[in-house]
Amino acid sequence: MKRIAASALTAVTALLLIAIAAFACYDMVAFQPRRAEIQALLKRAPAQDRNPPVLIRRYILASHQADYPPTAAVARMLLARLDVPRDGGMLAWHARTVLWDRLVWLHLSQDEIVALYTTLSYNGSGLGLSQLSQRLYAKPLSALSEPEAATVVAILWSPSFYLSDRSRLDRRRDLLMARVRAAR
Repeated sequence: MKRIAASALTAVTALLLIAIAAFACYDMVAFQPRRAEIQALLKRAPAQDRNPPVLIRRYILASHQADYPPTAAVARMLLARLDVPRDGGMLAWHARTVLWDRLVWLHLSQDEIVALYTTLSYNGSGLGLSQLSQRLYAKPLSALSEPEAATVVAILWSPSFYLSDRSRLDRRRDLLMARVRAAR
């Protein structure tokens, strides 16, 4: 019985080490060569997207709770923006997204993740929160009131859905505001 347990433990340990080695190899081959491109995206971003106000950060984090963290959204946006091939079918695409989610979490700071989120998010007619803020309110992100900031972030969840139905947008905004109040 002890032999079986020892063999099983050895097999599990070997599988874990192989998985860790495979993850590290994928990191070196797929993610690390793209680091310069990711940094270039951040440098080219508008200042308010690159360093969003605290209020915007709060609403982004309230919008993305544990079931869909900002890292997952940023990973998906980076894969699309960096033209990572989608070969291998749907299962491969989902596996790639999960791997990039973990790599984004591992290698990028929270500030970089939020900056990429505000820069790369589709806003209904372009990319970025700064552009959306100017289009809706003719103000920079830093000048938005609390309800305006919540509205701008709420739209990003599904721009065409919320921009076409003001009552749904208001409900989403109110939900985000309630989440932020509850977190204080």
